[in-house]
Formats: sequence, structure tokens, C-alpha cells
Amino acid sequence: MRRLRAKAEKAPLGRSQTNHTKQEVTQAGAFLAWLAGQGRATGQCQQADIHAWHAENLATRRPSQSFLRWCMKTGRMPRLTLPPTVITQDSEPLHQHRRLAILRRVLNDDSPPLRARVAAALVLLYAQTVSRFVRLTIDDVTDDETTVTVHLVNPASPLSEPDTDLMRAYIQSRQHLPYASSRSSQ
Repeated sequence: MRRLRAKAEKAPLGRSQTNHTKQEVTQAGAFLAWLAGQGRATGQCQQADIHAWHAENLATRRPSQSFLRWCMKTGRMPRLTLPPTVITQDSEPLHQHRRLAILRRVLNDDSPPLRARVAAALVLLYAQTVSRFVRLTIDDVTDDETTVTVHLVNPASPLSEPDTDLMRAYIQSRQHLPYASSRSSQ
């Protein structure tokens, strides 16, 4: 309300600002009712409750996050993690021809950093989220001199020849990178 009043002092409020604030209040009340239905007060809220609340319909539940942050900030609720902002994606999937053209460019254009090229190649090859690849360590890559495999799931996935060369170049270049924590960083 304080934020809304401050905006109203500067200029008349638009319909979207008013509707958004109404939605925040409505969802805050809905969350409290839902949590009470789970047999918990705000001070007893758990991370699993936050996940369950947002799992039903993230877009509808998002307006409650201002209230949840306020509850955590003021100590009315334990500090918990809220789901990240929704990332909108293209409505159309990447067509195979376009994907292969981008992959060719990633493999042949050495102007972007090698680390970015390896990440882009993995995303294009395996159609996984970037967060999946960020968790990979050097131990998840196996090079037996013939084949390079990446351990995303069991069994490990082999890389094709041009991708193998790119991965080997990246692994080799890691020896020369400065790491803040240690030179043996995985």
C-alpha cells in the first residue's frame, strides 16, 4: 500500500497498477487461507509449502510473492526460497535446420569464448536447460582417447567428432584459467 500511495501522489494510478495491487492482496489472502488449510500458521511455513503453493499455477501465485517477501523480512515467516521469475520462451521450437546452422556456427566461429561455445554446443545437442550444464564438473566428462562422453544421465552420452574437438580444447584450456577459489576447481 505504501508503494501504491507513493505512486498515486506523483500521478493518477493506471488500471494495471490498481489491478496488480488487487491481485497481490487477493493472492496474499489466498495463501494465508491455503496455509491454514494445511494446518500451519505463517511462522510454521516450510519450503515444501512454498513449492506446493506455487506448483498449482505459478503465474497466478506470483503476485503473492511480495507478501511472502514481506513476511520473511519482518520475521513473521522463516526465510525460504521463492521460485525464480518465469522466463518466457519462444512459442515455436527451434527447427532442426536452424539448430544445426547455429551449431555449425558455434563449432566454426572461434571469436566467442571457448567456454560459451562449449555451453552452446551442449544446449543445442542435448536440448537441456543451461542450468543442467552449469552443474557439470570436469569429472562428468570422460575422454578415452577415442570417444568423449558427457555424463548427463546414465549411460553417459557420446559427443560427435566436431563437438569432441571443442570439448577437448576446452578441457585443455582450463589448465590456464585463473580460478578464484583454487586451481583444482572442478
